Amino acid sequence: MLYIHQFPDWTHFRFDARKVVNALGEARLQEGKLIGAMETCGFQELEQNLLIQDIVSNYAIDGYTLDVAAVQKDLENLQTAGNSMVRNYMGAILNAFNPITQERLFAWHASMGENRVASFRQTPSTVRYQQGEAQLDFDGPNPERLEPEMEHLVQWIESAKMDGVIKAAIAHFWFITLRPFADANGRLARLLTILMLARSEQTTRCQFSLNQAILEKKEEYFKALNEAQRGNGDLTDWILWFIDALLYSMSSTKEKIAKEQKRTMFYNRHAGEALDEKDQKLLTALFAGELPESFTAKEVAALVNASHDTALRTIQGLISKGILKADSKGGRSQKYSLA
Repeated sequence: MLYIHQFPDWTHFRFDARKVVNALGEARLQEGKLIGAMETCGFQELEQNLLIQDIVSNYAIDGYTLDVAAVQKDLENLQTAGNSMVRNYMGAILNAFNPITQERLFAWHASMGENRVASFRQTPSTVRYQQGEAQLDFDGPNPERLEPEMEHLVQWIESAKMDGVIKAAIAHFWFITLRPFADANGRLARLLTILMLARSEQTTRCQFSLNQAILEKKEEYFKALNEAQRGNGDLTDWILWFIDALLYSMSSTKEKIAKEQKRTMFYNRHAGEALDEKDQKLLTALFAGELPESFTAKEVAALVNASHDTALRTIQGLISKGILKADSKGGRSQKYSLA
């Protein structure tokens, strides 16, 4: 069986336009709603959290754990950021319309990979990934093909006329199939995708974390890529999977916005209430999802590090202020929630 790059016309990709356009229409609709919500609400903190989440998730997909606090610190001080990966990530978004060059790709790789040599890989590239009982295998193109193949990809990115989301999906697949570097090819493909989506949206803002969606759908992601790499150039299923991941990430952001709106409205409504430290800790945990929406006094006791009776007094005090309510079911398993 041949891999896709072993066909002579392998980059003549095709897809079912009707299926893709239908899915794309929904993605564009949801994207417009999300951008409008972000601009109306002005959630700068949420946007920064999405950036942090996207960077951390990009590495987590490949099995690497980043220090969230360190990433946040570097984002807040880009000029003095100790991690050049964060600077390059933000550079990809803030300078999305700058041409993609070989030098730019080498700089990305130097910041994200372990091999700092400014050149494409000089050895074969093989991937073996165990997924349940199945093993996903893939061999990249031979090293001598990489220079002209990468020139072709970059030229296509800068000149091809098509919808930006479809273009980002194809470029993602194309780059990760070439596997041009000795390591970090997945992370680089996803960074390239972020740049292309920024071009498509014509914005330097982050409205969703695609990499978080990919991380949560990691098994599907690798399977979709592998099936397309073993195919004949029809990328319909891969593009549909990519759009679905976008929709998933947008939906996740909308849930975060709804929670933030709920929190803001709540504190505005109860601005005059006197809340002690335990009250604040309970409410903060509730809005952060550290407590379930419907919780018990036992869970509150563990949260505030107090006795059951103390937790119950805290809850009853908030009930008297109209902030909490007792759920309908009583007894030893009595639960409470926001009024």
